[in-house]
Amino acid sequence: MRRTLKKLVFVEPKSTHLHIYSRVCIPRLGSVLLATIMRTKGYDVRVYIEDIHDVDMKEVLSADLVAISAITSTAPQSYRLADAVREAGAIAVLGGTHVSFLPEEGLEHADFVVRGEGEFAFQELVDAIQAGHGFEQIKNLSYLADGRPVHLPERPKIPNLDVNPIPDYRLITGWKPGGVISVATSRGCPFSCTFCSVPGMYGHAFRTHSVERVLQELEVHRGNLYTFFADDIFTANKKRCKELLRGMIDHDLTPDWGAQVRTETVDDPELLQLMRDSRCFNVYVGFESINPRTLKLFQKKQDLAKIERSIERFHAHNIRIHGMFVVGSDEDDVETIDATAEFALKNDIDSIQFMILTPIPGSPDWDQLYDRGEKYVISKNWQFYDGHHVVHQPRRMSPYELQMGALNAMAKFYSWRGIAKKIFKGDKYYAAIRYFGKRMIRDWWKDDENRQHVEWLKAQLYSDAKELGHRALQRVGLPAILLQDSVGRLLQRFLGELGVTVVPLAEAAAEGAARARETVDCVITPIVKRAVKEREEFYTNLAAVNALLLSRWEKLPRVSFPLLDGQGPVFEPFAKIGLLFTKNLDRIRDAYKTAGVAEGLWEAA
Repeated sequence: MRRTLKKLVFVEPKSTHLHIYSRVCIPRLGSVLLATIMRTKGYDVRVYIEDIHDVDMKEVLSADLVAISAITSTAPQSYRLADAVREAGAIAVLGGTHVSFLPEEGLEHADFVVRGEGEFAFQELVDAIQAGHGFEQIKNLSYLADGRPVHLPERPKIPNLDVNPIPDYRLITGWKPGGVISVATSRGCPFSCTFCSVPGMYGHAFRTHSVERVLQELEVHRGNLYTFFADDIFTANKKRCKELLRGMIDHDLTPDWGAQVRTETVDDPELLQLMRDSRCFNVYVGFESINPRTLKLFQKKQDLAKIERSIERFHAHNIRIHGMFVVGSDEDDVETIDATAEFALKNDIDSIQFMILTPIPGSPDWDQLYDRGEKYVISKNWQFYDGHHVVHQPRRMSPYELQMGALNAMAKFYSWRGIAKKIFKGDKYYAAIRYFGKRMIRDWWKDDENRQHVEWLKAQLYSDAKELGHRALQRVGLPAILLQDSVGRLLQRFLGELGVTVVPLAEAAAEGAARARETVDCVITPIVKRAVKEREEFYTNLAAVNALLLSRWEKLPRVSFPLLDGQGPVFEPFAKIGLLFTKNLDRIRDAYKTAGVAEGLWEAA
């Protein structure tokens, strides 16, 4: 492919779904950084960050090459745009976290995919297109050759970030100086939180700009309203962070600023003092959970005492806190989510977000929940992978309950109660923020696709009950082979807790078919997801037990019940069966917990 390239357009699409932070734009830096690099090489460049300004499709389709950044939740929009670009005869290049981990999916829509850190690969790609050769030498590049995907090796991460220029925000269409800007002082994260794709994208090594270079960039943006330091963990190297903050103070480069930090930041009194003196307005803290089991599962390396201590010390230094929580782990239940909202209100965390656990490509959770088998993934619609829609099967609650629990927790925090608390303290700014959050939750519910997603989740939970009716059934028949499984025994005890009579089918058969039809209202049949050989043996045995019975009981309703491999039983199939006998989900949950303790599957709360 040899083409003359003059005009390059860079696009950052926005999510199509409303969520709590839709109207707060902290620009991502990838597109504007690449545009700045290519402008210095003599190209005519345009940048569209759709959260700032709508994309001018006439301008986009007049370009010779369009570079589109894709995170997972914007992948569908990115793909549609890439399709339109190629249809217009221009070259489409995809980059960003999503296609970095799923390049072959990206190549279904684009001519090239640039994986990982793209500064050098993108420059080399443009040069190769101009020359018509040399693609096979470009590390981090994926493309099709004779219809087959080629994924060239990964290049080493950039050790000294000062090789990159200061991003020129003036290249962004619709950009107005004096507002919110992003400044990245480092890349990489030394931690391994299971839900995060940052280490997969940028590595565990902590790489930095020099302090002098960061001060130079802050000087360029002098007079802006607010600076967000777009580091994965701004205070990861405390010595360097202190040096930077001292430099900001000495050079009077102290706009209100915020950054992502961890709870242990507060263990350094000198650092906290410098943060306050340099006008740190707020910190974004990944508390993640107040459930100790979830924190351990996430490999977060912090506990509730650290969380409470960090809240107290940040507030003591007049630094506001945006608390970030992830809900829906295998150790969470609906009570955990509600308790987290109460915790946030009690400790007066200034603003919060509840992100629903989402297995995004590149994260360890992706490998755990998606790549190793799709039994825990309930939706492959990437636009719902934004942390505000349930796309996986949690273990201790149904997806519908997780969705509603997260929304209700947000509504509890961003409520008149929460707003009044800030008004009472004279904090008009965060009273307004909480009011804005309340409005955003209302707007979330106005979106048709959001409502449809919630209704779909609800329908999955209530499907059997809707078909067969609540309380209509009093007795169920279980295959004897199901009762030999630990999950089957849990099901029997669970039904007993709900006052339901369980009749093993072998006993019913002994009474005769006519009597059995009077004894059993419905039959529960297992669905087994196990190794192929074991599954075949299971169903062979099941067929031998039930062949005569099922041939005579054709009119009996049958309810499927999955027996899943993994870390233990999943609550939702129990809930679906429980809803045949009671509409009270709380009663069902209590029965499930009681049965689990009695069977020795978990400890009492």
